[in-house]
Amino acid sequence: MPRGTFITFEGGEGTGKSTQLALLDEWLRTLGHRTVLTREPGGTALAEAVRALLLDPQLAPDGWSEIFLLEAARHDHVERVIRPALAAGAVVLSDRFADSSLVYQGLVRGLGWDEVAALNRLATGGLEPDLTVVLDLDPEAALTRAHRRNSHGAGRESRLDDEPAAFHRAVREGFLELARREPDRVRVVDAAGAPDKVFARIRPVLPEALR
Repeated sequence: MPRGTFITFEGGEGTGKSTQLALLDEWLRTLGHRTVLTREPGGTALAEAVRALLLDPQLAPDGWSEIFLLEAARHDHVERVIRPALAAGAVVLSDRFADSSLVYQGLVRGLGWDEVAALNRLATGGLEPDLTVVLDLDPEAALTRAHRRNSHGAGRESRLDDEPAAFHRAVREGFLELARREPDRVRVVDAAGAPDKVFARIRPVLPEALR
């Protein structure tokens, strides 16, 4: 059976990753593709427990604590969910993956790009997405979305929402730097506007076999 396709969505808080992944999942299914929709940190019982720790606003792990927790969750996610799904020929759609660690911990938290890249390789066994879509949006507009999401949801989703504006600007620049470093894999998509308008910008960057 041919290997499946691995697509990840990245970007700062409130850029619409979950919304666009849900739209893409539905669209691909209507075209007859078998999909697996997942997220990081998360996707397995162990990884979801790690997610609860990392997103708890009462906790304040430093960058190294964050990365070691994330890599443990990532390894479990890859081995239990992503690799088996790809081996079965599915399209795996993930809300964040290893690139988030490069940006948040490697660049913004200051642990070092190369250091985090090495940890990512160990955790994933070298697995990389076939395509990474970076949703790009002005941080102020993105945070407005994030706060609206939290106020209408089941409580706060992320302690990262309360980081200072400089943090969110650095995250945005980090993802743009990622795109500059890996232009063959990473595509930047303008995330401003209504969800259907953003999705119309995403479809042309998808692999031709999925369109």
